[in-house]
Order: sequence, then structure tokens, then C-alpha cells
Amino acid sequence: MLKKDALKNSALTLGLVAILLFSGFVYFYNLGEESLTTDEYFSLYSAQLPWHKIIFGHQKEYDPNTLPPLYHLIMHFWLKVFGSGEYAQRSFSAILGVLSVWMLYALTRLLIDRRTAVLSALFGAFSFSWFYLFRSNRCYGLFIFLTLLSFYIFYYYLKNKKSRVAPWVFMLTNISLLYTHYFSFFIIALELIFTALEWENDKEWAENVFIMSAWVFITYVPWYDNLFYDINREPALNKEIPHFGWGAKIHMSTIALFSDFHCPWQPFLTIIYLPFVFAGYKKLLANKSTFARHLPLYLVLTLSIPFIIIYSFTPINRQRYFAPFSFPLIMLLALGISSIGLKRFKKILFILLLSSICAVNLMDFYDFFYAPLNENWKKAALYIKQVPDYQNKEMVFAFQTLYNPPVFAYYYWGKDAAGLFINNISSRQDYKKVISKLDPKHKVYFWKGINAKSVFEKLSPLPDNAWVWIFMYHNKQFPSDFLALNKNRYSFQQIILNPELPQIDFYLLKKRK
Repeated sequence: MLKKDALKNSALTLGLVAILLFSGFVYFYNLGEESLTTDEYFSLYSAQLPWHKIIFGHQKEYDPNTLPPLYHLIMHFWLKVFGSGEYAQRSFSAILGVLSVWMLYALTRLLIDRRTAVLSALFGAFSFSWFYLFRSNRCYGLFIFLTLLSFYIFYYYLKNKKSRVAPWVFMLTNISLLYTHYFSFFIIALELIFTALEWENDKEWAENVFIMSAWVFITYVPWYDNLFYDINREPALNKEIPHFGWGAKIHMSTIALFSDFHCPWQPFLTIIYLPFVFAGYKKLLANKSTFARHLPLYLVLTLSIPFIIIYSFTPINRQRYFAPFSFPLIMLLALGISSIGLKRFKKILFILLLSSICAVNLMDFYDFFYAPLNENWKKAALYIKQVPDYQNKEMVFAFQTLYNPPVFAYYYWGKDAAGLFINNISSRQDYKKVISKLDPKHKVYFWKGINAKSVFEKLSPLPDNAWVWIFMYHNKQFPSDFLALNKNRYSFQQIILNPELPQIDFYLLKKRK
């Protein structure tokens, strides 16, 4: 019996090692190939500011971020050590990704058992939302890791109430959470709710948690002013965002709940997993141990946070807002599948389920590497520079959003030029003033809605050798009246840099002589 248990433990250990190696591969593979997204460039810009401006200069028009400073402060020193290339920028998040897979294993093992923990780590490593966030230079990888660590320390301290180290780690973790993202208030609120539920069982422990939490909020006092400032200017919370109906919100809720371990383009596939999620929840309810007796409710309330965000704060489909709170679904799925057993038909069902989940997500990973989701600003800049004698031609760049010129400028003119655009985003000053400092032969237009008539009005004074590049952001077609109004004044060609994912269409116009 002991030998059998030893072999089982060895198999689980090898399985965990293989999972961690796999997660490291998918998080680091081709990490620096794609150009930065607009949000990633915002992180780079903030991280390259002097450290005191990252901390004390937050309420400034030149700072495009509406987030607390911890991630950018860490990245500030990270870039000094490892450089500022795309690979170096994203490598910190990739490391956090591997650590988060291990942290999910540790949390599940603490709360349930080791076999379920290995399955949780497996599903975490195959999570597409984790995959995408841990390959990005954004704060959400740190947010996910700290969320898992906070839950782990909370329950570790609940199980080991005499520990002297746990309360201090708990306090430091939650301080770090608050200074990483504003949604961390939800995590701390849940911990306080369950501390109150434990009050009658251990008042001394509960008092310690409340005291430590009070210190967490006290240490956040210097940032409360920034909190309200950022809430007022956060685009996702802006009153100008159009109202979403119930149908759209329900659709977003489905995505928020189901997009963590399936192909995002086929959310209905997760329906086959739901019975096992419910089975895992039922088994958790049947656990009569005094430790973590409120765990089922805890997990359900954690899963409810994305719905609170959608229905109360920002009705926008942003997976990065939901991914930090989706791990309970992974844990329940792992528990439900691990309960199947390994005898006859059940063993076949167990293998089929694991194979289907892994296969579906491997397809998703393959699709990402084959046709990346990021906009190809690096390729765009290179393509334009290949125009013969491009430096002596008059170049006109037209964008549909204020937030894209900085990252394009980063690859076309360099980081200093990109910073000039950043300084004008919040103040909404005319980009013409910026471009005049870079090159008088270049022009940049910002059109909230590309209208063919306004396009030709702006282009009419251009010389015969002018080249016009119109960036159609997340649109597939140019206005239908374009060709009609052109009247053979310009040669026209549509250029799609990534045929598999036409998220950025370039319209090249060359004035006819």
C-alpha cells in the first residue's frame, strides 16, 4: 500500500513538473515577435518615467494609465536590468504566469486534495485568458498572481491560526494587491466577509485579520485621492460610453463565466463541462470538515465579481477584468472531473474529458501563434519605410482613435516621438502640433469616424507625390462612398498586413499626376 501511494505521489509530482514546463513554453514562446499593443505601450511609457513620477506624478495629463503604480514601479527597475525590448517587457508577466499555475496548484491542494490540485494546474496552464494576459506587458498578470496568493495565505492562516508569519504575509500581499488594481477591493471585501462568519469560532483569529486589514487600508491612504481621480477619467467608466442592453450584458456574462478554458470563438463548448462543475460544487458542499466550511459560498461569490463589474461598473467585454476571478470555476471543474474515478467506463470518460479540454485549448494556442491578436504596428512601420525614398515623400497618417498614434510612432519615429503623442492624449491637443516637431513633411490626422467627404477635403491640398496611409482600426471596409468621391484623383489600394486577422487595414492612396 505504501509503495502504491509512493508511486501515485511520484506520478502527481511528475505531472505537475510537466505542467509547469508546458506553461513556461507557451508563455515564453515567440514572446517578443509581435509589436506592442496600445495598452502595452502605455505600460512601457509609464515604466520609463522616473520612479518618483510613477509614484507621485500620477494625476498628470501625460500619464495615460488609470491604474495604481506597483506594476509600473516594478517594471521600471525590471527594464533597467533586462532592457526595454518586447521580450524583456513581457517576460516578467510570463514568469508570473508560471508562478500562478503553481499557485493555483498550491491553493487547490490546501483546500481540497493533491490530485485535484494537479488537474487545476493543468486547466490553468491551458486557460486562454491566462495565456494572453501572461504574454502581455500589463498589470493583470501580477493581479492574478497576487489574488491567488492572497486567497492562499488567507486560508493558510485560517488552518494554521498560531502562525506568526502568515498575518504579515497576508497584510503585505493585500497592500500589493491594492496598489496593483482597483478591483482588488472585491478580493479583500470577500475575505472580510468570511472573517466575520468565522468570528464565533475564533474571535482572536478574526480580530487579527481585521486589524491587519485595517492596516492595509491605512497604507492605501496616500492613493485614495488618485483612486477617485482615476475613476472619473477611466474610459471604461466614462458616462459617454453607450448603454448596453440586457441582451448584450447577458452575452458578456456568458463570456466572463466560460472563457477561461475553451476557445473564445466557441463558448458553447463549455456546456459539456458544466455538469462536472456542478458535481465538483456538490462534492465540496458534502465536505463536513470545520476547515473552510464556507469555501463553497466563497467560490461562488468570487465567481460573481465579473457579473458585478458588468452590471454595476463597466458593461464592456474585457476579459482582463474577469480572468483574476475565474479560478474557482477551474477548481470546481477539476474537482468534478477528479471525482469520476479510474475504473472501466469512468476511466475512459476521464481520459476523454482531459483530452478534449487540452485539445480545444491547444487549437486556440495554435491559432494565436499562427494569427496573433495584437495589432501589427511594428510591421506597419517597416512596410511604410520600404516605400522608395520614403523620407523625402510627404506622408499622411490618418487614425480612427487617439490611442493608436503613440504606439505607431514608437516603431516609426522612436520612443521619444511616441512620448510626444502620449502627452497629448488626455488634453486632446491637435496632433498636428506634435508631428510638426518630428518632420514637417509628415501629417497626422485623427478622425473619430472616417468620412470619405472629410478625407478628400483634407487631402485636396497635398502635392502629387504624397502618400496617405489610413489606419482602419477594427473595421473591415472603407466608407462605401469613397470610390464614388475619389473621381480618379488618387490611386487606391487596400493593404492588409495580416490576412488571417485583418484588424488593421491600411489604405494606400497615391495622388495621380
